[in-house]
Formats: sequence, C-alpha cells, structure tokens
Amino acid sequence: MSAAPIRVTVLGSGTSMGVPSLACHCRVCTSQDPHDNRLRPSLLLSRNGQNVVIDTTPDFRQQALRVGLDRLDAILLTHAHADHILGFDDIRPFNIRQRSSLPVYGTEETFRVIRRAFAYVFDEGPTQSTVPSVDLHVINGPFELMGVQIVPLPLRHGDLEVLGFRFGRAAYLTDFSSLPDSSAALLEGLDDLIVDALRDVPHPMHQTVDQALALIEKLKPRRAWFTHIAHDLAHAETNERLRKLGLRHVQLAYDGLQFEVRVDASSPLPRRSGTPADFAPTSVLAFTSPEQWTTQYASSGRGSVLAIGNFDGIHLGHQAILRAAVQRAAKTKDVATALTFDPSPRKILRPESAPQRVSTNAQRMDWFGTVGLESAVVLPFTLDLARLSPEEFVEQVLARGLHVRAVLVGENFRFGHKQAGNVALLRELGARHGFAVEIIPPVALEGEIVSSTAIRREIAAGNVTHAARLLGRPFALTGEIVTGTGTGRRFTFPTLNLKPEQELLPARGVYVTRTLLEGETRSRRSVTNVGMRPTFNGASLSVETHVLDFSGEVTAKRMEVRFWKRLREEKKFAGPEDLRAQIARDIAAARRFFTRLRRFRSLRNASVPTRSLSPM
Repeated sequence: MSAAPIRVTVLGSGTSMGVPSLACHCRVCTSQDPHDNRLRPSLLLSRNGQNVVIDTTPDFRQQALRVGLDRLDAILLTHAHADHILGFDDIRPFNIRQRSSLPVYGTEETFRVIRRAFAYVFDEGPTQSTVPSVDLHVINGPFELMGVQIVPLPLRHGDLEVLGFRFGRAAYLTDFSSLPDSSAALLEGLDDLIVDALRDVPHPMHQTVDQALALIEKLKPRRAWFTHIAHDLAHAETNERLRKLGLRHVQLAYDGLQFEVRVDASSPLPRRSGTPADFAPTSVLAFTSPEQWTTQYASSGRGSVLAIGNFDGIHLGHQAILRAAVQRAAKTKDVATALTFDPSPRKILRPESAPQRVSTNAQRMDWFGTVGLESAVVLPFTLDLARLSPEEFVEQVLARGLHVRAVLVGENFRFGHKQAGNVALLRELGARHGFAVEIIPPVALEGEIVSSTAIRREIAAGNVTHAARLLGRPFALTGEIVTGTGTGRRFTFPTLNLKPEQELLPARGVYVTRTLLEGETRSRRSVTNVGMRPTFNGASLSVETHVLDFSGEVTAKRMEVRFWKRLREEKKFAGPEDLRAQIARDIAAARRFFTRLRRFRSLRNASVPTRSLSPM
C-alpha cells in the first residue's frame, strides 16, 4: 500500500511584483494568455483533508479564494521577504472557523522579522479586533505534517540563507541563487522539482533559466517546473523553446497548476544503491478529461501513447499492454498514458450484471505508476459518452482531446455506441487520423488466458494463491482501520479491523496474509479472517487481521492486507477457548508458510533475480 499522495497546487508562480506588473505594458504583461498572469510565489499542499501553505504572500487572500481553501492546518515560510509574508494577517478567518491557532514553521531570522512586521499579533495586551493566532516552530531539521516528513533545504538567496522544502518525491525551491551540496544530496530520486527560474538575464539573488536547467540536469527529476517567473518569459513561447531543446519534461509552472506527488511510506528521502530504480513507483498525473490532459501537455508538443482499457486489477495481461505503451513512448518521447473509465461502463449500461471490481481507482493509479506510466485519464463514464459512435469517440477523445500518436489495446477491445467498434475499425480510424494501432495478444499462464473475469472467480472462491499468479502479485484489500467489538482482544487474539474499499472480497475463511500499516515500509506477517464471526453470533461481515509478533500500539489510520493463501473455511466453535486454540494453530500454519516461502526465495534468488509489479 503506497501512502496517500500529496496534491500540489501552485497558488502563485510570479515574482515579487507579480505579472502583470504595475504600469508595465510589455507583451507578457499585456498577454491574453491566462498562464502569463502570475501572482506572488506560493504553494498549497493537500493530503487527507489537510492543507499546508508555503508562504503567505500579499496575494494570499485572493489565492485562497481562487482555490476554495476552506481549511488551513499549517504554514511554512521560506524566508521573510515581503512578497512571502505580507498576507500573514489573512489567516485570521481560519483561526475563527477552526477555533484554533495555526502552527507556523520557519527560521529564527524569519520569525524575528515576523514579530517586528506583525507586532500586534504577539502583543499580550487586550485587543478590540481579531488578530492571527499562531504557534511559531523554529525549524531545526525534518518534521512531520499531514503524516508526511517535511525536509528543510537550506539555500542561498544572494547573501541571505533561505529554505526550500522537500515533501515526498517533490521539492520546492523558490527564491535562491545557489544550492549547497549538502542540500543537493537530499534531492535525489525526485519525481517533481519546482525551481526558481527568474529570467534569462543574470540576477544576483535568483537563478536564470540556464542555471535552472543545469540544476535540473544535475538532479535529474522526472519532471521540472519553473517558478518565480518574471515578465521576461512568455509562457507558451518559453515552453516551446524548451521543447525544441528536447526538454519536454521541463515546463513553466502557472497559477492553478495541480499535480499529485507520491509519498514513500517511510520517508521522502531517496532509495539508496541496491534498490533498482524501476522497482520504485513514480507519480502519475491523473486527469478526468481530455481537456485537462491537453492543458497540461499541449504546450510541450508531446502527444500521447495510449493504452485503453478498464484495467481492473492490472493483471499480467494489462501489464503487457501498459509496459508496451511505456516502451513505445520512451522511444518517441511522447506521454505514456492510460485511458480508463470510472465507473466501469457496465455499471452504467447494465448495472444488474456489472461485476464487482477487483481494485479501487487509487490502486490503479499506484500500479500505473509502478509500470512507468506518466499520466492517466480516468473518464467519468456517462450515457452521453456511451452514445458516441466509434468515429466520434476517436475524433473527439483520442485525436482532438489526447493528441494520440499510438493506441495499444487487447485483441477483444470494443468501443463506441453499442460496442460497434473493434480492433479492425480502430486500425482504419488510426490510418485516417494519423496514429498507429498496436494490438497486444493475451497473456496465458499455464494454458489459461489471464483475465479479470478469471481473477474475480478465483478471489470469490477463496483461491487467492492462484489469483496472485494471474495478477502478478497478491490480491490486496485497502481501507481504514476501524474500531471493532473488542471481542478478539478480550477472548482470543487482538486484531485490526479493516473497512475495505474494494467491492470484491475473498470467500469467507482464514488466510495467510501480510499487512502493511500506513507509514511503514515493510509489510508484517499476519493471519486474516474474512467472515461473520459465527462463534460470537456476528451479524455483519468483517475483515479482522492479527499481526504476528507485534504488540505495540497501532497509530496508523489505514492499512493494506495482502492475501497469500487460504488456510480454512470460517467455522463456528463451541466457545472462545476452542476458537483461541484454532487461531493458535492458524498462526503456526502461517509461520510454517512464511518459513517455506523464505527458503524458496533464497534458493530462487541464488540463481535468477526476479521482479514483481509491487513489493510483497
């Protein structure tokens, strides 16, 4: 289970004077392109209903209103220049609404200026009007917000020391002219780097475009975004210039830009040598319409290499299609993209016969990243979409919407109204619209065609071991840890109770599992019961997991349970003592299973290195 991602929103991407600048009539300040309108530099980080703002600029009120910010949980300050702090007073509505003070993180020097500039906030005397209520936290090293480790990054802003921040696999470096080696060492393995690139002409306190590009080449993030952009740089023109330089992964940020950042389960710091890079999932930019995709990529000149399908479970057959798309996109420098649907078409067209889904949309996003996709378009499936003819679907969604260069699908792919389109028609339409079509043959395992239908059948029957073979990894349930009845702790063994997000559950019974708690990097050996707890006359289905060799207090809010083997059916026992004795036997059987598995892996790893879609 990868941790919930951080959604990053660029609140402002301009300089201290903003763009357009007052009394300036240059071509950028008078541009009609909304991307050339830049408020003062600021970032919003959102995760699990919490929000953190980096810098309260003079435009903070406008920025917060524009994105509909209803809650604020913390403020990070990079430094104390006016364009980064003068919106400080506008945090008052959040104090009133939330009835609490706000934690603010910064350096001692930043707080010295804050105390002087906003002295009325820190006076202890009575006041007739509201003032911001804050708790100041001097940054001395990494700290945690929203369940994420925030790593401060010392930077030089001319002669001034300022801060950047790393969070998950992204970093924000605004207002700086040089990066110390000690900070550069903390910036390995980035998916996204948001970096100061003021203009082409040198400035004593900021990076130029060329300096920013040199830093990007050194750090090698998967994507890079320029910020703190002066009116010297036109958005569309500069992006086209970068594209012609072959730097399609580098673009200008813009006010309102949003993307998701993956959070490693333990720490945002990069994996060190010994862990193959392609084992680590990458962030996937997720969109809900072709228009959003076009807004993100049109200026780069890149088209899409598109894998289309429901991709429920991302089994071995799906993986073959997706990896072929990634490989093709790497050759053409286009965007490896999955096009899928939510809800599934059958849920809308034939709800009475729609199958239960193996995976959640969040799991699909995780696995899209694992196979190397750069983006995913999850189209809301509606009756209007279902009414599109095959020709209209290709014209409106693929050609015009996603600038498709190549489409990869399975042999049985159908599309358009009443599924009138097949792979032969897709090839014909591809020739008409100028995109290639590649048909990926089905994957067979020991003579059995791998399909979502087969996997659902195996899971529903409790055959989770065989389902794992077809999936390429164990079937997994994810969700919140909820409070149970306390029966297990009182009478048998303590358990964690999962509220599963998946529609499909394994057959009732007891399973050998591994459990990954949110915030941890390694799953723990466990035994899981799926059922009604008949010994205690349970009235509802539950998923209860006993984690082996663990006695600490669980603070995690979420967990993932991976199903390896079914031990037995659920059974009603005469009483708690009989049930306790059986659970002890189940635990012993699970230990024997993991011992055999470890021995097998040792023998296998001694001869042939292997890979899997996700860590076990």
